[in-house]
Amino acid sequence: MLKRTLLNFANGIISPFGVQLYKSGIDMESVIKVMARGAQDVRSVIDIGASNGRWSKTAMKYFPEADFVAIDPLAEREPALKQLKASHPKFDYVLCVAGEKANETIELSVSDDLDGSTVGGREGRVRSVPSHSIDAIAQMKNCRGPFVLKFDTHGVEVPILNGAAETLKQTSFIVMEVYNFRHTETTRLFPEMCMLLDTLGFRCFNLADPMQRPSDHSLWQMDLFFARKENPLFQDNSYQKV
Repeated sequence: MLKRTLLNFANGIISPFGVQLYKSGIDMESVIKVMARGAQDVRSVIDIGASNGRWSKTAMKYFPEADFVAIDPLAEREPALKQLKASHPKFDYVLCVAGEKANETIELSVSDDLDGSTVGGREGRVRSVPSHSIDAIAQMKNCRGPFVLKFDTHGVEVPILNGAAETLKQTSFIVMEVYNFRHTETTRLFPEMCMLLDTLGFRCFNLADPMQRPSDHSLWQMDLFFARKENPLFQDNSYQKV
């Protein structure tokens, strides 16, 4: 109770700035750690929308035996990815957009802060970038399943999933940034994404890093963690184990 009171007090101070604190266990690293307990057989982690590789760097601590492939289309990210590759022999990267088909060229809207860059975005400078499917990248980099797939792809998840049909057959977990507002024409809202992944054989089991938009403090986005429906964690429907 004291912890909750202090948390509420701190959030009351910082909420005018559009940020919030959350109790331990809902941050990304904590949930990656939970996922890793049931994923010791994972052999490859594909980080889609990798930015500078910070998510991969965190996940490596909990999947030390897995191979990592980071995918990002921005040349501005390559120095950081190259440095990470030099220091981690099981890490590699591809500078491209993940899409539905292999060997395409598509238009990318590049935001001023880079983090908001996306295919079909409404803001930013447009540049042409290469695009490959996840299946093609997995073959290119000799990735082996079981897989973890992480998505930070700003509304273009469906084409990427369409291009990962073979990889998904060997995927144990999906970590996906999902949205509560349709910020691009192709964005699936988070309940729609849950329904889509259900048809592909996955159920949500956890979440991390919920974010509110500063204008009205409405839920903007969060990361959902999905496991295959047959995962043993779904066999227990009780709140507390006896």
